[in-house]
Amino acid sequence: MVGKQIKKARLLAGLTQKQLGELIGGKGISTVSEWESGKRSPDIELIPILSKILNVSPAFLIDDSEDAALQVLSLPKTDYDFLSTEEHTLISAYRAADDRAREDALKTLLDHPRKKGEPSAI
Repeated sequence: MVGKQIKKARLLAGLTQKQLGELIGGKGISTVSEWESGKRSPDIELIPILSKILNVSPAFLIDDSEDAALQVLSLPKTDYDFLSTEEHTLISAYRAADDRAREDALKTLLDHPRKKGEPSAI
């Protein structure tokens, strides 16, 4: 059940198994695949981390009822269609990061030189 929900949320987020594994601390493709196939379940302490990365509620990951489907927190897929895989990965990583890491990431990006013709930072 959890594995099926992880797969649904991962696909909705536009992530590969490899990308999800990297975002949760270097887990391999085989680990994510085993979760999704039901061969193994993630440790319970990973559920909140997975929910943040995948932008769903923890309840969504552990409950495959129709009510749980309403608990998806992400925007409809069409709102993300214009983003590249790298941009989507950055957004997912940002959402999963703690406040300090978010601040550091923003500072790094905002201090980095812009492409010619790109608008300046906020």
